[in-house]
Amino acid sequence: MPKKIKTRLRLTISKLLFKRKGVHIFNNTTFSNVSFKGTAVIEPYCRLVGSPKITFGDNFYANAGCHFFGDITFGRDVMIGPKTVIWTRNHGTVLGTPMKSQDHTTRPVVIEDDVWIGANVTILMGVNIGSGAIVGAGSVVTRSVPPNAIVVGNPAVIKKYRN
Repeated sequence: MPKKIKTRLRLTISKLLFKRKGVHIFNNTTFSNVSFKGTAVIEPYCRLVGSPKITFGDNFYANAGCHFFGDITFGRDVMIGPKTVIWTRNHGTVLGTPMKSQDHTTRPVVIEDDVWIGANVTILMGVNIGSGAIVGAGSVVTRSVPPNAIVVGNPAVIKKYRN
C-alpha cells in the first residue's frame, strides 16, 4: 500500500476514534503525537505535530490554518484564532557553522486555562501564558505572559489586566 494511502487511512481512523471522545477534527488537518483530555474542535487546514507531544485540555478550540509544533500543553477552555503558529524549537546560531547544519534548541510552551489567543499570533519556544490571559491579533509572544494580562504587539507587551 502506498505511503500516501496509509497516511490518509491512519488519519481517518484516528479522527473517528477522537470523534467518539467529543473531539471534532475537520478535513485537511494533519496531526501526530497529540492527546485530548476532553472535548475539542480543530477547524480545517491545521497542522498539529507533537514533538514529543501536544496535550489539549477540555473544551479546546482552534480556528482554521493553525500550526502547532513541539512540546505544547494547553489548559481548559482555550480559544485559538486562525493562522496562529506555536513553535517550540529554533536553529542554533553558532558562528562558523551553517545554521541549517546546527542542532535545534527546544523549550516547551504551556498555555494555561481560559486563554484567548487572537488571529495570526506567533508564540515562540519557552513561553508560558497564564490563566485568563488574552493575546491580541497579530502579536508575537517572545516572553511569558502573567495571568489575566492582555498583551499585544511585536514583541507582545502588557497593555492592561482583566478586571
